[in-house]
Amino acid sequence: MSALGASFSRPGRGRSRLEWLAVHAALVVVIVAFGAPFLWVVAAALDKAQATSWPWPKEPTLANFRVLFDERGAGRALRNSLIVSGSTMILATATASLAGYGLSRMTFRRKTWVAYALLLLQTFPLAVTMVPIYDLAVRLNLDNTFRGLILTHTAVTLPLLVWLMKNFCDAVPRDTEEAAWLDGATVLRGWRDVVVPQTFAGIAVVAGFAFANAWAEVLMVVVLVSDFAKGTLPFLFFDAANNTDAQSAAALGVLFVLPVLLLFLALRRLMVRGLVESAQGL
Repeated sequence: MSALGASFSRPGRGRSRLEWLAVHAALVVVIVAFGAPFLWVVAAALDKAQATSWPWPKEPTLANFRVLFDERGAGRALRNSLIVSGSTMILATATASLAGYGLSRMTFRRKTWVAYALLLLQTFPLAVTMVPIYDLAVRLNLDNTFRGLILTHTAVTLPLLVWLMKNFCDAVPRDTEEAAWLDGATVLRGWRDVVVPQTFAGIAVVAGFAFANAWAEVLMVVVLVSDFAKGTLPFLFFDAANNTDAQSAAALGVLFVLPVLLLFLALRRLMVRGLVESAQGL
């Protein structure tokens, strides 16, 4: 356990018991505030009764999930979401890793300006760019296609991911790469064999962000996709807003959260380590 974690695990000599209780009370409030809605959604998804009993369902059933897959096309939407989000994650991670490395290692005038300009792009509201994005997608025949969604999701999330990867690459000493170059390695091979293993935690953070962003994006899907057969889970959410009962909507919510939760659990150690390293490099 780290020193910080140990300091909050029990009252210390330098802190009063009241301070210790206040810290833990605030932690409990945060956990309840974020956990209670999710528990309600899970209870409603597993409850046959209209009046859901929180936090446990009155009449446990899986019928709400069967309705989603048999009548609402949730299986197709889930497959589409996995294709789009998984492809976006791979493309965005590979592009951000290379771009972040280049921005970290290249030396040119106004380099800091370029780095901050990338971060500034992330502050633009997505709705502001929807008209040109839609027009470009139509001109390139990318509307109603997975390619259009994948490229758009990747482009929207890249500024932040490149900034993150730049910070991770800045933490890798240049001497290790120079040693590889002296042994005959090319720049690309030096990046692959030296930098990538040392920034693996950062790559996990970037991959997690890319997947979660593509998975949760609603506006982009609604604007670029009109064919229900190519809709993702967010598209199904939008369609179900006025046409689905509360129990089925809750089941859709559980189905929507589950893949992201599983991905986080699989990458949790790498992501936590990467976020800590990124914060230290800012």
